[in-house]
Amino acid sequence: MDRVQVHGTPSARGRQYGKLAARQVDRCIAAYRGVFEHRAGLDWNAAVAHARTFVADIEDFAPAAIEEMRGIAEGAGVPLDAILVLNCRSELMFAAARNKGETPPGECTSFAVTPEASSDGHMLLGQNWDWVPFARDVCVLLEVRRDDKPSFATIVEAGMLAKVGVNAAGFGLCTNTLVSERDSDSRGVPYHVMLRALLDAETVDDASRILGSAQRALSANYLVADKSGRAMNFETIAGGKAQIYATRPTDGFLMHANHFLAPEFAAIDAYVGKSPHSLTRLDEMRRGLQASGRVSVKRLQEILRSHAHAPNGICSHPDPAAHPLYARTTVASIVTDLTAGEFWFTDGPPCASAYEPHRFATHVAQS
Repeated sequence: MDRVQVHGTPSARGRQYGKLAARQVDRCIAAYRGVFEHRAGLDWNAAVAHARTFVADIEDFAPAAIEEMRGIAEGAGVPLDAILVLNCRSELMFAAARNKGETPPGECTSFAVTPEASSDGHMLLGQNWDWVPFARDVCVLLEVRRDDKPSFATIVEAGMLAKVGVNAAGFGLCTNTLVSERDSDSRGVPYHVMLRALLDAETVDDASRILGSAQRALSANYLVADKSGRAMNFETIAGGKAQIYATRPTDGFLMHANHFLAPEFAAIDAYVGKSPHSLTRLDEMRRGLQASGRVSVKRLQEILRSHAHAPNGICSHPDPAAHPLYARTTVASIVTDLTAGEFWFTDGPPCASAYEPHRFATHVAQS
């Protein structure tokens, strides 16, 4: 996985990002053309037209995000519309897939371990990110240095603003796709723009305020923690502050997969009925954590390698019988120690890839 380091204004950072990751950006755009057509019956012109409907919401919520997208397009030598489409890819795919009666692929099994449950009293956070196999070829570790807000690092498909990440203030973000019956063609802030905004947070309380400050276009789960030892999980459906269900750790653990746990949202879950592996992955994560005593980073890495219920285990591999654009694999795995200011990540499934160490407090420091 290539590492891309950028700094400066949103425009300057975007141009650097686009230039340094131009090859991956091109491949990402080409791959999503295929995904939209094959999985959602959506041609590129229709995808662009739909993505443009989110511009006003993005500009109102995070004008710097549009500046950064424009910079990425300039740096990579591609149209702004293409970068906008990438950053609205979930909204486009999920709305079109639901209109066809299909369920989009689920992604991610995430967790938080608070100091009371960790072996060294540190705040630990992480996940396996599962998605379509081509994502492995277009992902980068994006490191963003800023003067006005916390610098951050995120593992993300090239051209997108953010995914799972950590920042220099000791705040960490994990996420899971959720699908509700109310997600079709909703207006609001796109999922990946919200993820990028959350990396401005310094605390769990900051994250709560950011999530509740705007209309969101899509259901999603956000599992966040900070170096003080606090963690919180936010299940959301499309909408505003009233459409958020927050939970705190139990016995030092928080964990989530791709189905709703909130009783009021479970009734409108549009994913789990067709994809029960979300239930088995969450159960496997729960068993792994509860059977471990006080949990270490090494033990978390072992749990994230689990193949129970293959091919849809916590560590996921493509089903050989599935079409490549309908398959699912673990694109990257990450375990973060927010207390120590470091994380470990893999390029691909953790069973076949060593965890690489990265100290974000040093490498992504304030200027």
